Amino acid sequence: MSTDLKFSLTTTVIVLALIVAAGLTAVLH
Repeated sequence: MSTDLKFSLTTTVIVLALIVAAGLTAVLH
């Protein structure tokens, strides 16, 4: 696995996690 691909995948996971967290916060509040 290339470094660029791993970095891209990690970034995507982090962004998705932030979106989910924001969504949950909006729903709970």
